[in-house]
Amino acid sequence: MNNKFIYYMIGQGSWFLSQGLQMVLFPTILVLMLNVSPALYGLAQVSILAPSIFLIVLGGTIADKTDTRMMLGMIHLLATIPLFLIYFGINYNFLTYQIMIIYGLATGITQAFALPARDSLLNKVANGNIQRTVITAMLIQFICQLCGMSMGGLADSWGIIPLVFMQIIALIVGGYYAFKLPKRESSIKLPSLNEMMAEIKEGFSEVKKSKEIFPVTLAMAIVGICYMGNNLVALPYITTERYGMGSAGFATVTSSFWAGTIFSNLILILNPQIRNWGKIMVFGLFFGTILIFLVFDIPFWSFCFLVFAWGSGAGIVISISRTITQTFAKESHRGRILSIYSLAIFSAGPLGALICGFIIDNFGIANNVIITSTAAFIALITLTLKTDIFKIKAPE
Repeated sequence: MNNKFIYYMIGQGSWFLSQGLQMVLFPTILVLMLNVSPALYGLAQVSILAPSIFLIVLGGTIADKTDTRMMLGMIHLLATIPLFLIYFGINYNFLTYQIMIIYGLATGITQAFALPARDSLLNKVANGNIQRTVITAMLIQFICQLCGMSMGGLADSWGIIPLVFMQIIALIVGGYYAFKLPKRESSIKLPSLNEMMAEIKEGFSEVKKSKEIFPVTLAMAIVGICYMGNNLVALPYITTERYGMGSAGFATVTSSFWAGTIFSNLILILNPQIRNWGKIMVFGLFFGTILIFLVFDIPFWSFCFLVFAWGSGAGIVISISRTITQTFAKESHRGRILSIYSLAIFSAGPLGALICGFIIDNFGIANNVIITSTAAFIALITLTLKTDIFKIKAPE
């Protein structure tokens, strides 16, 4: 294990510690402090995800052509700015729904550039085993998110401001270690706007041509619409409306999901000989349809266990899909290809959040999980029959 690998993982952990805190603080502010409706809450979640629709492929293109460590370090520091907006909004009593939308958009913009920058650096710190490196990175991500969510549950007793400052400190630490990552070996001039558009188009073309990456990207779009919307919108409202819980409830439920992803990734990292990546991923995708059981009014501990199981399937899908994309992406196009992979879920996720918010507002939570899980099952059956996703294997 070399220093650059350690620096990368510290940066990965610090970013997602901040993200974990956000996953609890964002619904706490909107649902408990500002009392917004499910539809408005879904729209607020869209404000975080939407910038990636327009910017993440641009971020991947820039990551292919610039000193990525400098880019990632600067993004960490810039990501602290919207957090100061939250601090001043709470401290001086001007925090509104509109301010939260501004916060969401600003945070979404930093995410759109941070994700492809971090992904394009992963191969540079790997020690020859990309599957193990990807799963380790995912494990660090999930563990740090879980820690952040657990700390977010302290909002009821500590208040929100101390936790916002924890996010700021985590991002500054991550930025420091990002600057210590390997420099680009050769200097490449950033392309002009026309050249950049051609580079982006070329990235989409490479994804379309790949019989491994293309079906995985389609699968991520299905995940975004059918599963991500429920994670972002349905789970917080089930927690408050069915069980009458606040930020501690949000933290417990969200932590249950990410604890499931940690569990499944530990299984994957202990079984590095797994070669049938496609079969494992398809199993994880179909396993996600267990969300239909959220229709039942079950005890809170059973609800958390169901969310844990759902997270276990998600952990398999996230790690295996990213491993496939990292493995089969061309080195010269890796940043763009990984950003297109991310675009699939980040463009479909806002749509899923809006759909869930609309269905919950008009037809209730139970009908929402029935509709979305049924749609996921039909879409996944079609994907499995029409593509070679089931046949994808690790290279010899």
